[in-house]
Amino acid sequence: MKRILTFLLATVLLTASLVGCAGNGAPAATPAPAATPTPDMAETPMPAPPPSGSPLARILTSDEMRAFEAEHAVTAEQARYLAFGAFVLTNNRESIRVFALGESGDHAERLLRNSWSVTDHASALDQLERLSSADGQSPIADDIFHTFVRAGNLEPIDEMELIFFGIDLTGLENVYGNATRRAERMTDEFELLMATLGATKEERDEVFEFFVLMLLADRVNQGLEAYLGARAMLIDSFGFTEEELLNIPTLAAWDYGRAAIIARYGVAAGYLDEAVAWEHLQRAAERAAETYSGWREFTAAHILGRALAFGNPSLDFRDAVDFLLNHPESPFQDVEFHRA
Repeated sequence: MKRILTFLLATVLLTASLVGCAGNGAPAATPAPAATPTPDMAETPMPAPPPSGSPLARILTSDEMRAFEAEHAVTAEQARYLAFGAFVLTNNRESIRVFALGESGDHAERLLRNSWSVTDHASALDQLERLSSADGQSPIADDIFHTFVRAGNLEPIDEMELIFFGIDLTGLENVYGNATRRAERMTDEFELLMATLGATKEERDEVFEFFVLMLLADRVNQGLEAYLGARAMLIDSFGFTEEELLNIPTLAAWDYGRAAIIARYGVAAGYLDEAVAWEHLQRAAERAAETYSGWREFTAAHILGRALAFGNPSLDFRDAVDFLLNHPESPFQDVEFHRA
């Protein structure tokens, strides 16, 4: 037992090196503000939503932006597809009414390489396929949402209790798979640590499983903390009710919305053909329209999906959400959510 405890302590230190890491294919996250994960966090006062004349709104409705949109106009149906990718691109101060980007191809290459590990046609197409099919981070977010949030269990997992008493992994298959892949990427460091401590193969296998469970707990705890921050923002700043948020069918909006990033930046970088990009934008839009009741529910699903999959409460998206939900010139005000 003493040896196992020694191994566990060493594994805790190894796990700490991964805290805050994003999952496969996720954009680099900004650190989440400190928060205490308690069920009453939604009662914490939040800053009021930004006024319609916020800097972001002024950029998106400027004469320069309108001239750019007029120059690169798309059809009404294409504008509908683009609107489903609104959040990240709006936050990046890009128009979501046209396919063209104001940024250079070099910028697109850097963004795709640094945030998505996309460096060529094959990796761009792979990411686009996964996201337009909601097979990116959304299954992980849904696992946490349905297993913990809907069950009213918002308390963080105690890692040592998890190791010694175990956990029912039913409904957490995607989180467990993600934790296993993260652990496998640390194989060299883990094996060196075990060799240094003189672990036997049996001890190594046992401690590796502990390592996976600790990464699972880390992913769940980061997600729950971020969820509470995102929930508070949606309730206090945008008038959502807790019932609305709990009744969201799936958080796949997080992947559907991000498909537009790969599609548009992939074309700008020269990795994708525009026809292929439009095909996947249409697929993501139609699947989202089949799943959600409208822009409001889609917005909540996207923000909460980002929180649970990414460990980020999305407070940095407040300006973008305000513009999209409330500004009279937002595409959400005149673009139909469902096909006419």
